Amino acid sequence: MAALAALCFLSGLALAGGFGTTRDGGAWWLTLPGGVRFFSIGADTVNGGDKHYRGHGYWWEDAYPDQAAWAADTQKRLYAWGFNTRGGWSDPTTAMTLPLVPEIDLGRNSRLHWFDPFAPDALERTIAKARELTAPYKDNPAVIGYFTDNEVGWWNAPLFRWYLGNEWAIYTKRFLWRLIHDHYKGDWRKLLADFVPGEGIGSFEDLKKGRAELKLRPGGHGIALIQRFTAACAGRYYELVYKALRTVDPDRLVMGDRLPLYYNQDAVLASRGFLDVLSTNYNVDTPDGWVAPYYFEGLEKLTDVPELISEFFFAADENRSGNVNNGHLMHVKTQAERAVGAAAAVRHFAGFRNVAGIHWFQYYDEPSTGRGDGENFNMGLVDIRNAPYEGLVQALTAANRQAPAIHAASGSRANPPQPAVIPIRKAAAPVSAADDTLADWPDKAGTRLPWFSVPAPHVPFGDVHVSWSETGLNFFNLAQNYADLYLLARDGDFPPSESYRLSLDVDAGAGVRHFVLCLVPRPHHLYPGRFELAPQLYGVADDGGLTPIEGQGLAQVLDKPLPHIAVELALPARLLGVDRLAAGQALSLRIQATTFYREMTMTLGAPARDGKRGDAAQTALAAAVLSDQ
Repeated sequence: MAALAALCFLSGLALAGGFGTTRDGGAWWLTLPGGVRFFSIGADTVNGGDKHYRGHGYWWEDAYPDQAAWAADTQKRLYAWGFNTRGGWSDPTTAMTLPLVPEIDLGRNSRLHWFDPFAPDALERTIAKARELTAPYKDNPAVIGYFTDNEVGWWNAPLFRWYLGNEWAIYTKRFLWRLIHDHYKGDWRKLLADFVPGEGIGSFEDLKKGRAELKLRPGGHGIALIQRFTAACAGRYYELVYKALRTVDPDRLVMGDRLPLYYNQDAVLASRGFLDVLSTNYNVDTPDGWVAPYYFEGLEKLTDVPELISEFFFAADENRSGNVNNGHLMHVKTQAERAVGAAAAVRHFAGFRNVAGIHWFQYYDEPSTGRGDGENFNMGLVDIRNAPYEGLVQALTAANRQAPAIHAASGSRANPPQPAVIPIRKAAAPVSAADDTLADWPDKAGTRLPWFSVPAPHVPFGDVHVSWSETGLNFFNLAQNYADLYLLARDGDFPPSESYRLSLDVDAGAGVRHFVLCLVPRPHHLYPGRFELAPQLYGVADDGGLTPIEGQGLAQVLDKPLPHIAVELALPARLLGVDRLAAGQALSLRIQATTFYREMTMTLGAPARDGKRGDAAQTALAAAVLSDQ
């Protein structure tokens, strides 16, 4: 209640000290001027809409006599629904006292990222643009800080290809050339082990040309160089925007670039020291509101600042605005399902100790004819005629009010250490690997195996869940892996060695059986120029040879575009060499997931005798038992 009272009187507070962050009891919080902690529960696009869409989109004049009436009623509603912050693209009016985080597109307007961030005048240019973009907010005491951009995305291969193909006059091209040359110590033969040069490229000097091209060689390790360049570009971006904002508005928080439902680990590592808060948008994983823990547990290890969920959403096909939900973003059939899933997601988010706030996208539905970019989703708390979705706001009101207490308790939570014998839970429902859903995994907290390891400084890039039934073992893997699938130099089919892979070594009493599930890209059956992932299960011989295992319903990849991975596998008992599985049965297993181009591998197994983990050669099988729970 103290925090709420402070928010209500924010208009009377001075800027001295400003907003801040604190860690209390192990959990991260934002703080109000004066030091009172608060958990930011925000709504994006708290504004009057766009007159261009009037008649088929939200517009304030259709419901209010003037903007003062709109501001007063909208703020009253948001407070009543448990919201305490205006998120991105909200009206900065001082008629509202709700704290505000503007998105200012500093990097885009300063011509960073896809222009020339290593140019000598980049900092000077960024400071000048930051002074211009923050000027409208300098005297507004409600401003917490700034989102520097929206969904810039640290897409590793496109950055590499773009700058390598640029002309020598671009300073970032020169930086990349030097990075390539030094990475291979000037030895062209070493480069050729990792890359296939484009036409007319036969030396390091040739790489100075415009339109220079390098493609990954199958079996090589060129992705490591690409990641080094990604980290350098990200580090330069974060340094420039941080220094610029500290120069022109030092009392406001630097709150990041709203990562696009995905994060590149090397880019996040490069942001250290240049953010007060890391912001990330998030697409909830399953319709029941489950949030994959690896995502935020990973950010906690990669960064030393709190995270803000700058955008999450839930849509329903049943809606009053005529939205068609034309994409992969989270949507369900009914408003009742939407309310349950959205409220569950809030509670899950609040349970991460490094998450200091949750912002809903968005206040009103998108136009019935779609936005300018074609997106057409029922994401609103209210419809295009300003009527609240009562079931949704009632569910969110309850969850929003519970969120601070849930978060306060999160500071003491941690994954337990890996037990000597891992219990594998019995499936709570029959599992189908052919239904394009994970609804048959209601106990996701209980089936998750949280003990995967990755060589430092990286962290696990996904979660793996395991259950059992009499007929076999069940697995699903939620993960993130951006990959430019055109980057690989190849003739013919995409080689399994370069695909995303889930490797399983299992001994169920008949000796160790080895399997690998490869997610192989193929042209999308609906969208020209895009890929879809086709699962193929193989048996693995002792010499590494692969034998395809055919059968209906063994594996499915859910329909999510990269960088999202959602794959489910039903491994029959017969493939393990036994007739059936039973409670109390002992088994041994090792599970590995490997990203495209073998960029990173995460492993669950038993530590080898020297204590090292994460490498298959140094990791033994873990002991497990089939639990009857």
